[in-house]
Amino acid sequence: MRRRLPGRGVVVGVVLAVASAASAAGQEEPERFEWPIQSFFLSDVPQVQEPGAVQAQATFHLRDTPEGTQFEAPLEGEVGVSRRLQLSSEVEWSREWEQGELSRGVSQVEVGARYRLLESAGTGFSLSTGLAGEVSRADFSDDRWGFSAPLLAFKKVGPLGLNAVVRPGFAYTRRDELEPRVALGMGVAVGSRLVVPMGEVRAELGEEDAFEAVGGLKVKPGKVVELGAGALVGRRGGDGVWGATTTLLIDLGD
Repeated sequence: MRRRLPGRGVVVGVVLAVASAASAAGQEEPERFEWPIQSFFLSDVPQVQEPGAVQAQATFHLRDTPEGTQFEAPLEGEVGVSRRLQLSSEVEWSREWEQGELSRGVSQVEVGARYRLLESAGTGFSLSTGLAGEVSRADFSDDRWGFSAPLLAFKKVGPLGLNAVVRPGFAYTRRDELEPRVALGMGVAVGSRLVVPMGEVRAELGEEDAFEAVGGLKVKPGKVVELGAGALVGRRGGDGVWGATTTLLIDLGD
């Protein structure tokens, strides 16, 4: 007996099923999260770089204190390892007055990793966590080294982008003591076009309690560049401070 070959209806059904499966797979591809800005002046956003992508950021903080004018210039780099994981490093150059003595040079080096917990373009919500370790020079800090585990969250609410950072950790001091360290930050960005007004506050509890607020603008002349400038005011170690901050962020691509 001859076997009957499948009819045209069966073949068409198989083709349609394959096409439907391919279409469904394409629909499962996550929508790209659109960030209004990729960093605040004092805190980062939960963004994790795509695999192979590299981002560099140079920031400059100027503070006028009762002891004199101080500068901080951190240079940070991030590289995406996978869809959820990135590695980062930061080197900070500082110029500070302390009890009438001037210190300048590399003040701190930090390395870290960040893991994306959640990122939904549909709800406009992103959440990530990570680990970071840092080493500080004696001329600039009483801490020898420290570790922290930051948690970062971002939420779009209409034209607003709301950012929050909680960074608990500990430091091993030059007095050979282990002490807790906590940093808290909140920020808001308005809109996502060429010019983005923004503001943020940041508090640090530990070696030297500090509170600072920044208001400014970010300009995005292209998809790979962000320029920012703002005014800074706050208190450090009980003394009032004021100053300015600028930043340049570049996406180097993959």
